[in-house]
Amino acid sequence: MKKTESNSAFIPLASLPARDIIGGVAQGRYASLDRMTIGEVRLKAGTVIPMHNHPHEQITYLLQGRFEFTIGDESGVLEPGVAGLIPAGVMHGGKTLTECLVIDIFSPSRDEYR
Repeated sequence: MKKTESNSAFIPLASLPARDIIGGVAQGRYASLDRMTIGEVRLKAGTVIPMHNHPHEQITYLLQGRFEFTIGDESGVLEPGVAGLIPAGVMHGGKTLTECLVIDIFSPSRDEYR
């Protein structure tokens, strides 16, 4: 088994260094394997995630808060327990309605988050 960059099969995401993203209104903590990345991301209320796309498939799973989100031509509000499924290359973005905590999973891995 290929382990994470921490060289352990078990890693508390909260123990990883936080990275400021989106101009500092969000902080992410990321761990990667060869073909996927997981991130725990905290976003301040009112954070705008500009519409964008990337070659990675992405799952965004909301743990806390409310997040108005658009994926392709479909819009909705993510609430705790709801996942947004984002195919590779599809435009997506949104705005947090409250402070949020999300789990983002990417495949293939996001090398810029290593």
